[in-house]
Amino acid sequence: MPTSRSRQLTTMLLQFYDRPIAKVSLELFFTISAVIIFAVFAIRPTLQTMGTLIKELEDKRALNQRLAQKVAALSTAQTQYEAVRERISLLDEAIPPTPQFEKALLIIEKLASESQLTIINLQAKEVPKEPDPAEDVPFEQKERATRSIVLTVTGDYPTIRQLIENIQAQRRVLIVDTVVFSVVEQRGKKVLQAAITVNVPFFAPDLTKPADPSPTPDDITP
Repeated sequence: MPTSRSRQLTTMLLQFYDRPIAKVSLELFFTISAVIIFAVFAIRPTLQTMGTLIKELEDKRALNQRLAQKVAALSTAQTQYEAVRERISLLDEAIPPTPQFEKALLIIEKLASESQLTIINLQAKEVPKEPDPAEDVPFEQKERATRSIVLTVTGDYPTIRQLIENIQAQRRVLIVDTVVFSVVEQRGKKVLQAAITVNVPFFAPDLTKPADPSPTPDDITP
């Protein structure tokens, strides 16, 4: 019985495929399949190229947006700089790019003399060396440094206090670190003595720092 049915099914299939419509359908199926396969292999490189170009275009748009933001920030900074440009010289006067230590000594001595205080001693533990004018050290290679001056004066308390306030009120930054009072005998009478330690900040070369190279267009990172 199974053999008879298998033969009948085989006969029916052979009769079906012998018909023209079946032959056309089979040929059409193989043709369409072949076209699809060849189309995929032919279009795939183009699709990959298009995908790469689209990604590059999006990256460049994002880069252009970031560059526009940087240009806007630079424009704002330029506007702010123009507003304070005339006062920038005050920064160099407040904390100079070179020690100018002798000038600080003269300022302190002058203030003490104007206060009519008796200067007992004026000394510096270390006097920084002034750089050679021929050596132009970039500001990026400098660091803030501080040296101390010890001023010893005698006088009354209000005058000494006013001297300290005058020292701290100078355009050149002078930082009063410590004030040590003591009572000493001078010409047979006791007087008030003050040892005032003044820190003098400035910028000095730090050769351990490498100089920053000038930026180039390639250095701009998104």
